[in-house]
Amino acid sequence: MAIYVFSLLVGYAPNGVDYAQGYRAGILRKFPYPVHYIFAEIPRRHDIDFYKGIGIREEEMLSMHHYFLNHSALQLTVKVKDKLEELEEALQITDIVYRGMEIQLMRNGSVAAAMVPASGNQDYLLEIHYFNQSKLIRTEVYTDGLAYADCFVTAESERGPYAKRTRRIYYHRDGSVAYEQIFEDEKFQYLFPDGRILTRSEFIAEFVRKLNLSKEDTVLIDRFAQFDYVQPLFQRGQKAKMIAVMHAGHYFEEGESAYTVNFNQDYNYLMRYTGMIDGIVVSTQQQKEELTEKLLEYGRSVPDIRVIPAGGVDKLRYPDGERRPYSILSVSRIQTHKRLHWIIWSVIKAHQKNDRISLDVYGSGSIDYLNALKKTVENHQAGSYIRFMGHKDVKEVYKDYELFMTASTFETLGLSILEAVSSGDAVIGLTVKYGSLLLIHPGENGYLIDFTPGHDSEEEERIIGDMAERIVEVFEDRERLEKFQERSYGIAEGFSAQIVEDKWGQLLQETMEYCKGAD
Repeated sequence: MAIYVFSLLVGYAPNGVDYAQGYRAGILRKFPYPVHYIFAEIPRRHDIDFYKGIGIREEEMLSMHHYFLNHSALQLTVKVKDKLEELEEALQITDIVYRGMEIQLMRNGSVAAAMVPASGNQDYLLEIHYFNQSKLIRTEVYTDGLAYADCFVTAESERGPYAKRTRRIYYHRDGSVAYEQIFEDEKFQYLFPDGRILTRSEFIAEFVRKLNLSKEDTVLIDRFAQFDYVQPLFQRGQKAKMIAVMHAGHYFEEGESAYTVNFNQDYNYLMRYTGMIDGIVVSTQQQKEELTEKLLEYGRSVPDIRVIPAGGVDKLRYPDGERRPYSILSVSRIQTHKRLHWIIWSVIKAHQKNDRISLDVYGSGSIDYLNALKKTVENHQAGSYIRFMGHKDVKEVYKDYELFMTASTFETLGLSILEAVSSGDAVIGLTVKYGSLLLIHPGENGYLIDFTPGHDSEEEERIIGDMAERIVEVFEDRERLEKFQERSYGIAEGFSAQIVEDKWGQLLQETMEYCKGAD
């Protein structure tokens, strides 16, 4: 049995799905089944490094495009010094210049090639750019040997001449061509040595066929919207056990999100073809009940639905000393639906009544939204007590604060809330499904602010005012605040990593028994 996880992102900002996959990777690794995390697009080194950073090992990652090579590993193995010696002779190099992250190979005063070592380990080669009369003509990209090369011609645009990619050649270890990718404007096709010419969807279908999935394999699908691998998986991978993992709400009421009244576009395809899915994993019991109700309402097949939280608590985290008095933090992507402006406005109002209150905002995302938030802080001279901390590993940060705030209008489990309560923070959030209702117990470990989808500006003012009042209230009574913090620890214990691990173990064990029974 092997587990195939679709899909790792390339070219998108990381989100909660990625961190949930990273968390789950540590759990799946404990079971005796190989796990493969699949890139549908060609990953660059920073994509690979990101997923390594959140807990997925490099040797567990699988690239569709590399899979057709006879050296599909993504690890870097080519030494810079070895390739440098080879190119010095082959290109008749007269001088070598080290400039930033590049090693420029000069021939009679002009750059003939530029070698780029890996930023994480400069002993290993990442890519080489080749030039002819200062014009880029070829770029070689290395993983476990030369993986592929892009070929360029000089073309003209409104902005002037540029290097236009026309072809990408993929190589086997011995240097023979595995296949090619031909580019024409925004379109491309794959050309194989046996004469086959494949579209992107046909290429993905060929990849799925090449996986040779059997009834002993399990496919976990974490993303559905706008990803071309879903249909080929349904068509060609049906021998394997198909399990969809829903990381967000499946259905939105008007005003709850930009999606309005309809199935979440992330899962719209899934909702139409639930009959081809063996199981769905959701994070909460309420989510399971609502999903079942909607599928029945729309006449869809209801597969086996399991409740397995997207994250768990590995341990309770306690501050090394005293928490910073009157301190608040928020942790999320900087996106409009996270309603960080509500938090900032409420802190500004609360600070007028208690000038010791402070807020640190952790996260990255939309530059425009972040700039708008910073402008609000600047306009209200709030920079001394509201800070933007950027994207950081915050697992050990929560415990230094007294209060965590979230104003997100929809979450499933809400990993940041879970991390906050496991660090003993009091919590203020909205009455939104699903995680806030599970993890925030009003009057016990914090407060919930009434929220109704489809709010208007007047309702928004009410929400901000209520949040400000609750902030002031939290810090008015130190003894009550300490009880809130202790209760958060107690709530977190019900979401231990062991519980999540046991649930995944049970699901995979039942999958194995199902496969044996099918024999």
